[in-house]
Amino acid sequence: MRNPGRVRNLALVAGVLGALSVGVPFVAADRAGQGAWVLLGGTAAVLGLGAAAMLTMTMRRMRRLNGGEGVIARWQVDPATRTRFVADDRNAERATQKLNNAIRLEDKPGRAVEVIVGDDCLQVGGDFHKVALAELKGAGLSGGRPSILELRFVTPGAQQPDTHYAFRFPVAFGAEAAARAVIEHYNRRYHAAYGAR
Repeated sequence: MRNPGRVRNLALVAGVLGALSVGVPFVAADRAGQGAWVLLGGTAAVLGLGAAAMLTMTMRRMRRLNGGEGVIARWQVDPATRTRFVADDRNAERATQKLNNAIRLEDKPGRAVEVIVGDDCLQVGGDFHKVALAELKGAGLSGGRPSILELRFVTPGAQQPDTHYAFRFPVAFGAEAAARAVIEHYNRRYHAAYGAR
């Protein structure tokens, strides 16, 4: 998620406005629609304030990761590699050769991208994601220049088909050992929590 602070602020505003709107029918002269105001305002308050609380926790985890807490691997991908990866990855998605990549690298030529992988989350170029360990279905490191680290996930659908996606990002030259350590870490955590796949 990019800019969780902005989304959190919007959710907070929605929650506060919802809480304030609950009181509208009690101060208005006309009490028509009192139940609807309370229901809609209460719903907005609960959803907005709940989302704001969750996003605040995400922002704290993001700050800790940027500060080095729980970091497994960290590397910088040079601008040329980043540009080539973005183009190749989008083309492969369009041709349905690869799963949808949940990480969105903005197309900004000439800028390097920092990859930080933590114990339970990762950040690629400012795009922060928690790693849903229960949904992890595999991890791999492709050969080639550059190597690509991919974590594959399946989110079960109750009423609809399962959602398949991946976190896929380039590995800096010379950081292949760190990428293999990431794969080993997540495989070890998965096996400790859930056993064999």
